[in-house]
Amino acid sequence: MDENSNTFNNSIPNIVSEYEAMSRKGDLGLLVEKDFIELILYFENESMYDKALEITDLAIERYNSTIDLYLKKAQILIALNNTSEAYKALDQALLLSPSETEVKLLKANCLIAEKEYSRALGLLNEVTLTGSYHDKLNAAIAKATIFEKNKDFNQMFHQIKMVLDEEPSNEAAMEKLWYYMEGQRSYKQGIAYLNELLDRDPYAYLAWYNMGQALSCIGEYENALNAYEYSFLIQPKFEQGYKDCADLAFQMCKYRFALKIYLDALENIGPDSELFACIGECYMKLHDYKQARLNFRKAARLDPYNDEVYYHMGICFAADQKYDIALQHYFKALKIEDSREEYFAAAADAFYKSGDVDKANYYYLKATEIGGDAPEVWAAHVRFLYEIKEYDKAMEVLDEADMCTYSTELVYYKVLVLIALGEHAEAYELLKEAVSEDYDGHYLIFSVNPELIEDQELMSIINYFHPED
Repeated sequence: MDENSNTFNNSIPNIVSEYEAMSRKGDLGLLVEKDFIELILYFENESMYDKALEITDLAIERYNSTIDLYLKKAQILIALNNTSEAYKALDQALLLSPSETEVKLLKANCLIAEKEYSRALGLLNEVTLTGSYHDKLNAAIAKATIFEKNKDFNQMFHQIKMVLDEEPSNEAAMEKLWYYMEGQRSYKQGIAYLNELLDRDPYAYLAWYNMGQALSCIGEYENALNAYEYSFLIQPKFEQGYKDCADLAFQMCKYRFALKIYLDALENIGPDSELFACIGECYMKLHDYKQARLNFRKAARLDPYNDEVYYHMGICFAADQKYDIALQHYFKALKIEDSREEYFAAAADAFYKSGDVDKANYYYLKATEIGGDAPEVWAAHVRFLYEIKEYDKAMEVLDEADMCTYSTELVYYKVLVLIALGEHAEAYELLKEAVSEDYDGHYLIFSVNPELIEDQELMSIINYFHPED
C-alpha cells in the first residue's frame, strides 16, 4: 500500500466505525502510519485519551523507530496524568534522537503536572537558550503555565505577550491569554492588548474571537457580535466563532441574525445535531414551526438521545394546537431524561389544553416535585388551578411554594386567588407588597383576569405605587 495514501475515506464520522470494523476482524494490516496518526489525533481531539493511547501503542508496535509516536504517547500520558509512563516514552524518544528539544519540553510538562516548578523552569530555560524559534515560543507558553500555578500573573502575562508579539495567531498562547483575562477579570487590559495585536495583524482570527469574549464580559454585546463575526469571516472553518456569535445573538433576542450565523456554520462546517437543534430553536422563536420541526427532526436523526430536541418538537406541535402529537414528543423527552421539570409542566399544559384536567394536575404536581426551586413551575400550576376555578387547591399550592421558593409573580398569583376566595383585605395588603417590589409585574393580574380592571380599590393601590417618571 502507498505510504502516502489513507486507508480511510476522508469523512471523520466514518473513521471510528471503519477502524472498529477492522479491529473486530483482527485485521489492521492495511493501516499505514498516516492512518494511525489520523486516528490518534481524532480520539485526542475528542478527549478520548485511553483510546488514543491504545492506538498509539499499536502504531509503535509497527513503527518503533518513529520518534513522533513516542512524543505523542508522552503527550497523551501527560493528559492522563500518568507522568511515570510519560517519562518512559520520552526516554525511548531520546534513544532515537538524543538532541530532540521537544523531549525537554514534554519533560517540563511532566514536571509541571507533578508541581516540580523549579525543575521545570530549569529545563525550559535550557530550551530558551538552545532551542529553535518555535521551541522557544513553546517554552514561553509552558513558563506561563508555571507562573499561573504560582499566581504570578504579571509574569504569566509577560510570557504570553512574548509569544503573541511574535505570532499573533498562536493558538496555545491565545488560549492562555483568555485564561489570564478571565482569571484576573482583566478584560479591559486584554482588549487594549488585543487591539494592539490586531493593528499589526488584522487577520488574527483568534484575537478577534478573544476580543468578542472580552467585550461580551463587559456588556458591549453589539461590539462583541462584530468581533465574533470577524473571527469566522477570516477563518470560515472556525466552529467556536460561529457558535458563540450565534448564541450571543440568540440571547439578545436577535433571532434572525442568530439563524443566519447558524446557517452559515452549517454551510461551512457541515451537519451537526446541536447545530440543527439551534437552527430549530431560532425558527421556533420566529414562530415558523414547520421549519423548526424540520430541523429538530434532522437533529434527532443525528442524535436520537437528545431529550431537548423532542421537548422543543413538542412545543412546536403544541403551538399548532396538535396536543396529542406534542404529548408523544414530551414523553420521548421524559423517557430519556425524567428529571426536567419543564418537560412535566409542558405535558401538563398539553393535557389541560386537550381537556384532561386530572392528568394535567398530576403532571403539574410532578413538575413542582422535581423543580421545587423554580417559581415559574409553581406559577404555571397555580394558573391552571385558577383557570379551572379550583381556588382552594390553588391556595394550597401557593402555600407549599412559599416553603420552596419566592418570586413576585407568585405573590401576584396569591393576590388573584385571595380575591377569588373573597379575601379582599388580605389581597390588597399583599398587592401593596408586590407593586412596591415589582410594579410592572402587576400586568399579570389583568392578563389572567381582565375584569379586575374594574376593581376600584385594586386600581387605586396600583396607581398609588406608580413610579415617578
